[in-house]
Amino acid sequence: MGSLSRAALVLGVTLAGSVAAVFGADALRDAGYLPAPGEAGAPASAAPDTAPTARVATPFDRFIQASDLENRAAAANAACGFGESLSAGESGFWYVGDAPGTLGIYRAEAGAGGVLRSFTASGDNLLAYSDLYGELFVQTGEGAFNSRTFVLDDAGEVTFTEPLLERARIALTCDDASAAADALNAEFQASGARVDPVRSGLNAFVAGDGYEHWVYPRVDGLVEACAPAGGVAALEEGQLTLIAAEFDADAQFSDMIYHEMSGESLSGSPEPMVYLTLGRVDSASGYGDIEVYSAPLIWRALLADEDSFALVYHFEAMEFVGFTISGDGSRSHSQSMGGVMDESFPCADPDRAVAILEQLADDSRAAGQ
Repeated sequence: MGSLSRAALVLGVTLAGSVAAVFGADALRDAGYLPAPGEAGAPASAAPDTAPTARVATPFDRFIQASDLENRAAAANAACGFGESLSAGESGFWYVGDAPGTLGIYRAEAGAGGVLRSFTASGDNLLAYSDLYGELFVQTGEGAFNSRTFVLDDAGEVTFTEPLLERARIALTCDDASAAADALNAEFQASGARVDPVRSGLNAFVAGDGYEHWVYPRVDGLVEACAPAGGVAALEEGQLTLIAAEFDADAQFSDMIYHEMSGESLSGSPEPMVYLTLGRVDSASGYGDIEVYSAPLIWRALLADEDSFALVYHFEAMEFVGFTISGDGSRSHSQSMGGVMDESFPCADPDRAVAILEQLADDSRAAGQ
């Protein structure tokens, strides 16, 4: 083909393109300038790109190694709206391994710091439930989650780690918390979980939710003196039992406590206190009870009899707060019953309990001088 012919062909194509832009391709096909679709010379239709896009593993994915193992919590992730990959500012479940397997609950902190909160536990020691506000909880039957903070580099390698405060339940915001709880519980039960929900709820209260301002020193020996079997799992049916005792040197009276003579509120007034927590399981009703007494160390008398010790005050100085544990393991909000002037507490060795409390009061007074 000569140069003139090639120039004419190029010009014709250019003109056809220009006319098509003005009049449309259909007009050119009707005039014979463009081939019909499917004929030789017709441009191929733009086919949609159906090839799957390869997922790029994040540093969090590389640390969790989720891509190498089947995730048995995929249905729960889908119900919550969690993705298959974990990026900064997101949460997710990874349940891997043969029964009972290990559930990991991971929270990647927002930002570029590579901070990951990790909570892991054996699948046969877990249950899940949702509350009325659409929040999802995953809770251990006994003990607590193995909880740590990890700082990761771009390759997912650990550059720093430290333990988190003990906690036995994890709360997550979830699109469909009820469906996620059902999916997780199905997997837990398939892995052999036979968790008692009420005892699980009592255990979660004792272990705490990992908030630093709610953690106080234990009163050594007091629970052992009153409940030698120890632990929520050993609670006798229907028996109110001491399950925790803590000391708060910086405690303050609540709004419910008033001065004995003037009736003036003592709200906010500082007073060292011991927090006595008692639990009860009632399998017949499917519920449990928690009673917490905030007992200031200013009692008028500390008494012991055969199977209990008692605290007696000059006025209603000891606040009583109650909780209910429901049949799914969930805990109600606290309800203050106001102040009480005296109360007795069941105890296997009340003389030892009295001696421990007297020593605590002596030590507290000495520290305050």
